[in-house]
Amino acid sequence: MILNWNGNSEKGCGLDVHLLKLIVLYERLSSRNSSRDEVYGELKRALAGAAGERRTADLLERELDLGSEFKIYRDLSLPYSGGYAQIDFLLLHARLISVLEVKNMVGEFHFDPVNFQFHRVIEGRVEGMRNPETQLHRAVKASEKFFGTKVHGTIVLSSRSGRVAAPPKLYPIVALDYLPFHLEGLVDPDMKLKLDDFEVLLRRSRGHYNIPDLLEKHKLTRESVEAGVRCLGCGRLSCAWIQRKWRCSNCRAVSSDAHEFALQEYAVLFGLELTTEFAYKWLGIHDKYVLYRLLEKLTVKSNKRGIRYIVENNRLVADHFKGIYS
Repeated sequence: MILNWNGNSEKGCGLDVHLLKLIVLYERLSSRNSSRDEVYGELKRALAGAAGERRTADLLERELDLGSEFKIYRDLSLPYSGGYAQIDFLLLHARLISVLEVKNMVGEFHFDPVNFQFHRVIEGRVEGMRNPETQLHRAVKASEKFFGTKVHGTIVLSSRSGRVAAPPKLYPIVALDYLPFHLEGLVDPDMKLKLDDFEVLLRRSRGHYNIPDLLEKHKLTRESVEAGVRCLGCGRLSCAWIQRKWRCSNCRAVSSDAHEFALQEYAVLFGLELTTEFAYKWLGIHDKYVLYRLLEKLTVKSNKRGIRYIVENNRLVADHFKGIYS
């Protein structure tokens, strides 16, 4: 079974949390914002990586046979040297723990075994890039410390348009088509791990080792992000609450529940805690009684005055943007 880091089945919304956050952030940045191009660049890279990871997940679901139950977790972040190590895929089996670093790249790849630098040659151009072997090494070391046992690492090339000219030194690199056979060959008959114990450990760690805040990374604040209720017809943040309906000033569409989508966008970007003060701005509402009615079924009260918690349903946002960005 392929699982996301939070334990949800991979056959769910099809967008991981980080990618979804990137999409919502990009969609809510003004074209005049100087950080928008940088966010778009990160989004393009994340989309390319996600495509490769989906192909990897599909292949493993279809073909991997380890003789007994196994689970694969996606998009984990585990503690490492005061920070975190990001893990594309973590395979847990009674006789094998393996970390996969999936790369959906094209070109000719050169790994420097001395300085551990990496570059690729594409259309005659030499491009220096972050070394996948270094990324994998961090993930393996973090996993070994977290689980207290030996962890295997593999670099996976998910694109058929890539070729290894100079291989990495520390870890194997395999084409995606060969990956199931490679993993089956790593099973150690002398190893006997308690899979349930590791799953409990992962679930206890959920949410404690997150990637750095995306807004902080791009030097953005909550006020940098455009507020408003999105019209799901034309995609614009152009809905206003008029005569008990959301009415789009751009395409004239009418909706009774467009605010639910806006609240889920907020939750993706900022978390579930919502102040009443900011809710007025986010939804463009001025009447406190209208705001109360809109929030009543989609949020729950907290013990702190002026604070509510959004009932999470990020699948709503993922399903919408998946059709646009997949």
